[in-house]
Amino acid sequence: MNAPMQPAIMLDLVRKEKQRRAASASLYEFVKQAWHVVEPGVKFIESWHIETICEHLEAVTQGDIRKLIINIPPRHSKSTIVSVIWPMWEWLAQPDEKFLCASYSGNLSIRDNLKARRLVQSPWYQERWGHMFRLAGDQNAKQRFENDKTGYRLATSVGGTATGEGGSRLILDDPHSAQEAQSDAVRESALEWFDMVWSIRLNDPKNDAMVTIMQRLHERDISGHILEDIGGWEHLMIPAEWDGVVRKTSLGKYDPRKNKGDLICPERFGEKEITDLKQLLGTYGTAGQLQQDPTPSEGGILKTNYLELWPHDEGLPPFEYILQSYDCAFTEKTTGDPTACTVWAVFTHNGERHMMLIDAWDEHLSYPDLRSRAIKDWGTEYGGISEKSPYSRPRRPDRVLIEAKASGQSLIQDLRLAKVPVVGYNPGRADKISRAHQAAPTLELGHVWIPESGKNKGQPVTWAANFIKQVAKFPVAEHDDYVDTFTQAVIYLKNDRWFDLPQARDYDERPAAVNERINPYAV
Repeated sequence: MNAPMQPAIMLDLVRKEKQRRAASASLYEFVKQAWHVVEPGVKFIESWHIETICEHLEAVTQGDIRKLIINIPPRHSKSTIVSVIWPMWEWLAQPDEKFLCASYSGNLSIRDNLKARRLVQSPWYQERWGHMFRLAGDQNAKQRFENDKTGYRLATSVGGTATGEGGSRLILDDPHSAQEAQSDAVRESALEWFDMVWSIRLNDPKNDAMVTIMQRLHERDISGHILEDIGGWEHLMIPAEWDGVVRKTSLGKYDPRKNKGDLICPERFGEKEITDLKQLLGTYGTAGQLQQDPTPSEGGILKTNYLELWPHDEGLPPFEYILQSYDCAFTEKTTGDPTACTVWAVFTHNGERHMMLIDAWDEHLSYPDLRSRAIKDWGTEYGGISEKSPYSRPRRPDRVLIEAKASGQSLIQDLRLAKVPVVGYNPGRADKISRAHQAAPTLELGHVWIPESGKNKGQPVTWAANFIKQVAKFPVAEHDDYVDTFTQAVIYLKNDRWFDLPQARDYDERPAAVNERINPYAV
């Protein structure tokens, strides 16, 4: 005869069954219970925005919404909820659902595929729903895994070859890279892929569903394309700071905030974190990535009112590193852009690294004249003794930076033969506007200085006037040679870790170890 079950064991079984049924019936409840499996060691903080996203995804599951766009700032668990947890919750009732999931990066898609697979394989999931389906052993890989009820989850990327497959659920999670979204060519390529490839991958166009979730990056990103050119999608828009606009979908009003500036979830992502992100993103990035309302790139990307003026009477600070930045054009004709050079000095001010423009010139030069001038200018010494740095010595440029395009390759080679410490800058697929957006946050932090004129107090030195004018008018100015030297210098110095900009980390991710940089050229 079996011994009677002890009351404590019975109560525990009843409790687990109640939790299982609640999670089966509610995606939000499932998210709360599964959180410790998907994000171990990260506390789950309940928030209206997570519940709202779950309600709209449930409407997709029930067939009430077939096309859904979610625009929400980064670092608010969108990928964890939409790409990882929701598909595995749908399999509880519909294990034959076929998920095709894409991102701008194949690595990101595979990351979420692995998270979803680990969730299904976890003891927590198997104990509660393991009897409903099993993963197929012959289709259990990083990019694709299937169950024995014909359901699968397939990871691909924008433009990836795997999009020859179809699905009953198409999840497009961050289709644009934040850096490349400002490139017209890259962005338009993504739009073409969306129209010609992604949009026709539904197995049953009448009943299957598409979900796109992303931060806004440009007026003509995929969200903008859907909203302006296609239409027919439900739009769930959640700005980081409430802007006073009452929005609703077919499910009704969804944003409970009442005061302008109220944050989405201040307990989890508060005022300090938002401020750090604003500094990191700059004005344009804040409008798009945080407020989901991108400003058109028609001018004013680099706002010169953020330039700081270094007082002439104080003398120059001690320089730690000097960078000469060139934008080359080998011609003596005066119709096109001239060759331009700006010289930037890195120094410490109030405990932080800043940069100062200490020389600038542009001129139409033949190649032999440009080569001679570049070699001569590398020998120039900058800075020296002043009241603020009585022990400083003048120093030559530590590095010469030249864009490694056709017009710059010859100069790079010749300067190396002349023993000049030159390095080629490769912008990749980032165009001029994209590079300006990358440089803008450093400018808006007040980390870029121009020396004050000795004759005209309160005004910058006269030789910097053309630089300032061109930067202010970009991208509608006649020339952009100075802008190119500035943006590539900022990006190079940031990548070389001369600047410690505010870092915004996703609260759902563990911080990565940081190796401190040792600069061999520092004083």
